[in-house]
Amino acid sequence: MATESLGYNIWYALSYELTNLLIDYDTRWNLNPWVLKVRNYCKPDWVEWKTQSTMKSVDLQAETIKAAWQKQDQIQNKPIIIEHLPDQSKAQALLGGELEIKSPYHN
Repeated sequence: MATESLGYNIWYALSYELTNLLIDYDTRWNLNPWVLKVRNYCKPDWVEWKTQSTMKSVDLQAETIKAAWQKQDQIQNKPIIIEHLPDQSKAQALLGGELEIKSPYHN
C-alpha cells in the first residue's frame, strides 16, 4: 500500500487534522470521548505527516536561498579586470600590457 512507503497513514493524519478543525470551531469537541480516542490513536501518524511536510517546505526554502546566493555571487563577486595596451618597451612587448584588477565592491 502507498501509505506504508510514506511512514504514516494519511487517513489517520487527516483524521487528526479534522479533529483539530473541530476543536478550533468549538472547544467543547475536546471533551468528547470519541474525539479524544481518535486524537490519541492518530497522533503518531499526524506528527510524522506534519514533520515530513515541514521538512519538504524547509528543503524548498533552502534551495531557494542557495539559488539566490549563487545568483548574487555571480553578479557581485566578479573582479573587474582591465587589460591596458602594451607600450613600446621590450618587457611589455614580450609579456603584454599592464593588467589592472579592481574589486567589485569599490565604485
